[in-house]
Amino acid sequence: MASIVPVFVPHAGCPCRCVFCNQRTIAGQTESMTPERAEEILRQALEVLPAGSCPQAAFYGGSFTAIPVEQQEALLAVTDRYREAGLLSSVRLSTRPDAISPECLTRLKAHGVTIIELGAQSMEDEVLRQAKRGHTAADTLRASQLIQNAGISLILQTMAGLPGDTRETVRRTAERVAALHPDGVRIYPVAVLPDTELYDLWQAGSYQPLEVDTAAEWCADMLGVFEREQIPVIRVGLNPTEELGSTVAAGAYHPAMGELAYSALWYRRLKRQLEAGGDSTVFVPARELSRAIGHKRCNLLRLRQEFPERSITIKPIQHRREP
Repeated sequence: MASIVPVFVPHAGCPCRCVFCNQRTIAGQTESMTPERAEEILRQALEVLPAGSCPQAAFYGGSFTAIPVEQQEALLAVTDRYREAGLLSSVRLSTRPDAISPECLTRLKAHGVTIIELGAQSMEDEVLRQAKRGHTAADTLRASQLIQNAGISLILQTMAGLPGDTRETVRRTAERVAALHPDGVRIYPVAVLPDTELYDLWQAGSYQPLEVDTAAEWCADMLGVFEREQIPVIRVGLNPTEELGSTVAAGAYHPAMGELAYSALWYRRLKRQLEAGGDSTVFVPARELSRAIGHKRCNLLRLRQEFPERSITIKPIQHRREP
């Protein structure tokens, strides 16, 4: 997989402020992005990456296609120069569902954009309304189809624990996202950040954020849907940074959120297997062993408690070597 060089454009192009959003904290960046700064970021990244790595540039943190076209063109002109010099492979970007049109997709393809990450967040209109997203689930459907018809890879970003969410609405969102057949998804359980409306709602007692363990269960529901439909999950949880970890006020933030969610999913699988009379020694793929055992061996300990009559062990599958 090619390396990605992130170029953050926090809040750029966003026509409204979502209740949960503080992109400057998430990105760890306060200044606006300029072509000069974008060029500096790319140059510095290429200096430390292995020679010939040819990474992908990624415009993250805002709604790129809602930025004035002149500003988009100025930033893409920078990546054009690096692509033409053989130093970048392509470009990816994140944007809003209601900021996609056939015209903009034609223009983006000409600038080497091969992946668009679409901030769907939820496929429930009432949840989107309460989150003040400013778009509908129908906008996500329309934009997804346009992106796929244009031959651009589609990644859909989802959230769990927004105002108005329930475990059922989150699962329905996963089902509706899966029905769009994206090339990948991201799952972000909600973390409450200062300088957001969600923080004020939480302080006023009008919003109850998910606890980490509950968020792991809800995310496991989503993982189960995406796994069933063979849709790759790129990430679960915000990318942990020292600044973010010290800033999150409440909610479902954990530096190993993805591992917790996958562990919750593995617990369900193992319990079903044992309930069906499976062997007490359970074999799992070696790469999944730590997830199956669980954080601090929580899955193994829980299963042993629930099946006290059995000596449960979880071991990696040993592949036979060819003679």
